[in-house]
Order: sequence, then structure tokens, then C-alpha cells
Amino acid sequence: MIRVAFVAPSLNGGGAERAAVTVLNALDPGAYTKALYLFRREGPYLQDVSSGVELVAAAADDRVGRVRLLSAFLASWRPQIVVSFLSYFSVFVAMRLARSRARFVINQQTPLSAFLTDRDYAWRAPVRRQAFEAVARFVYPRASVVATSRGVGDDLVSRFGVGRDRLATIPNPAALEAIARAAAEPVELPGPAGAPVIATAGRLAEAKNWPLFVESLRRLRADQPFRAIVLGAGELEAEIRRRVADADLEAQVTLAGFQSNPWKYMARADVFALTSHYEGFGNVLIEAMACGAPVVATASPGTRDIVQPETNGLLVEAHEPGAVASALRRVLSDRAFRERLRLGARATAQAYDVPAIAASYDRFFRKLAATA
Repeated sequence: MIRVAFVAPSLNGGGAERAAVTVLNALDPGAYTKALYLFRREGPYLQDVSSGVELVAAAADDRVGRVRLLSAFLASWRPQIVVSFLSYFSVFVAMRLARSRARFVINQQTPLSAFLTDRDYAWRAPVRRQAFEAVARFVYPRASVVATSRGVGDDLVSRFGVGRDRLATIPNPAALEAIARAAAEPVELPGPAGAPVIATAGRLAEAKNWPLFVESLRRLRADQPFRAIVLGAGELEAEIRRRVADADLEAQVTLAGFQSNPWKYMARADVFALTSHYEGFGNVLIEAMACGAPVVATASPGTRDIVQPETNGLLVEAHEPGAVASALRRVLSDRAFRERLRLGARATAQAYDVPAIAASYDRFFRKLAATA
């Protein structure tokens, strides 16, 4: 039996936390003894943790306390593999304090270079960024890394000293059966009746480049009717509503907030749009494809791995309103093309089903355990 512990700050948030729970649940209990360690026992995915996973949470008020409690857990539980989903440096220090001989794995969801320039995070400040980069260049080469896309891995190799032999590219999983069930639920779509539907989803934050999305729709409206549904919540909601109003798009664009079932909207979309500055993977793209929605996405490390132009969607290299509007117009105005993309999207999603991704993790973990 391979003893594997996943570590995460909590089960709040999005892609990383959900991927941690999904992968750990799916690992064969006949081959793995599994633990999930949380710095805080909170978050919507707590209810999804399998009974076959030992769930451990030890709250502390500060970083030092969290590191000490995790160190004590590692010393007593003695995993062979420790996988960190976020809080990488704290986990690294805890393993050193515990004198753990486990293999340390970083699950990297975003391009680290892009993260360090993101306005949403404190590391963008020059002094903090320099400190973070210095620590990263020490820690990352001493870990094994699971990157969610080739671009994320390439960034770590070229900028942060990670060896290719320590790197595996494994995308996040999508629970296709559960998505299909949820997508079948009825929903009444807002906006002008009969107009084609553009859906998008994501945190209402700077990285998702909402100004580009809104301006693209303003240009599209000149010759293409539509109704757009924005699924998600975040700190920029008021600013986005202002931009929608300024663009005179309030009749066409609905900010629907956080939705526990976004897939019923995706399943009724004529196109799913994603205009992010960068994506390390793009979970919502796979989910939209699983629902049969063609996608239009701005090019970035994660989206390049998923979007096959002319097959399951369109990839927009220029992060500019005219280019995005043109791609959306092409999908919405050509029914035959749109239906061909739907078929390609559904076919693409199959490769990301939970069993396939769990099998990739299993192969990776067995290789690590053999050399632990």
C-alpha cells in the first residue's frame, strides 16, 4: 500500500481544491492509504470527501502554528508521498521539520510567472515578488511537480529551475457523469427570447479580463443578436456591472452570480467564452465541452492544451475585442460549423474523465513510490 497525503489550505475556492478531492477519492483504496490534511476545516467540497479518505484538520492562528501542526501530522502518519495543493512553501518547511522522507509533490495549477504579476495577489509588489521568486527557485527544484498543462510546466523549467525529469503534466479531472446529470436540469434563461446564448464562468477577478469580455460583446452587438450569461462571483462585480451599463448591454448581459449548477446554463449555450489574461488549465472549458458547448478562448498556457481550433472551438491569439468578437460571430452565425464544434467538444471532454486522470496520477505515484 502506498501512503499518500494531500495537503490544502481548506476546501474553499475552485479548481485546485476540487481536483484534490476528486483525484484522492478516485485512487484505488486497494493500493493506497489516503489522507487529506487541511489547515482549516471549511469549504463546499468537504461533503464530497470519500469515507475512504482520512480527513485531518488542525487549525492554527498563524503560519508558524500551521507549519508545526502539519509537521506533527507528517511525523506520526509517515506518508510516502505528500502532494501540496497551494501553500507549497509551508508544506515544504513542515516536511523538513518532520524529517520526512516522503516524496514532495507540488500540484501547480497556474503559470507561476503570470501569478506573480497578477493584480489580485500581494506578490505583485516588487519586494515581495523578489522574495517569493528566491524562495521558489530554492523549493521547486527540490520537489516533483504535477503541472496542469504543458505551458505551466515549461514556465517552471525555464524560469524556476525545475528539471524535466521531475515534471509530469496531468490535467484536472472532470466528473462527466455528474456534469451530464446536472446539465439536464431545467433552467429558464434570462435575456432576449430566441437570441443565441453566450455563456461564461469564472471568478469576477482581474485575471479573467472582464473588460475584454464586455468590450467584445459591445462590438459583437453591431451585427449579431445574443444574450450573455456570466456565472460567478467576486470582488469586481460592481465594476463589471458598471462596464455593462456603460456599454449599453444591460438588456443582453445577465450577471447570474455563483451557481451551484453552472452546467445547466452551459448545456444551453450556443458558445462558451473565456477571455482570461492567462489560464493554467481552464476547468470551465472542459465542463462546457462536456455539456456540448463550442468554446472561444483567448490563448494562454492552459487553453492551448484544450482548445483544438476548428475542431472543438476557436483559440484567439490576440487578446483584443475585435478578435474575440470576430470568433464569437463566426460560431454564432454558422449553424453547421457550430454543430460540428459541439461534436468535437463532447469528444474532447472524454479524455478528462475522472478514471483517465486518476490513472495518470496512479502511474506517477507508483513511479515516485518506487524511488522513495
